[in-house]
Amino acid sequence: MTEPAPGPSPIHGTGLFARSPHRRGDILCHFTGPVASRPPPADAAGRTYSLELEPGRWIDGSGSDNLARHANHSCDPSAEAVRQSDRVALVALRDLGPGEEITFDYGFGLADALGNPCRCGATLCAGRILASPLRPLLRRHLRRLRPTGD
Repeated sequence: MTEPAPGPSPIHGTGLFARSPHRRGDILCHFTGPVASRPPPADAAGRTYSLELEPGRWIDGSGSDNLARHANHSCDPSAEAVRQSDRVALVALRDLGPGEEITFDYGFGLADALGNPCRCGATLCAGRILASPLRPLLRRHLRRLRPTGD
């Protein structure tokens, strides 16, 4: 299997794309970098490339050798982040063909989601980068806030 490659994404900026076919369960790449006790600072463009391993332990994935930093969030992801000691593997959730974008659920909590709009385009997109278990709660809450037109 060929390593995925970054490229222009219809979701946001640069994305990560399969260059060869992958089967469900394949490790696509690893999110790598030094482990720190706090999240790394944002770059000049305001982006951060980090994953929280556990409370108080973060992977700083800002290094150019970390291909996984280009994987965008999706509410209907093609991969999942699986912890393997002090690194994280992006593992295919379904079969992928060459050229398909590799995405995963960033798992943001509500506080982080409020400032991060989602542009994934999935049918059940929450409109915010929000962890999967929280999306139905947000949708229910937003339905209650909509005017009924009466």
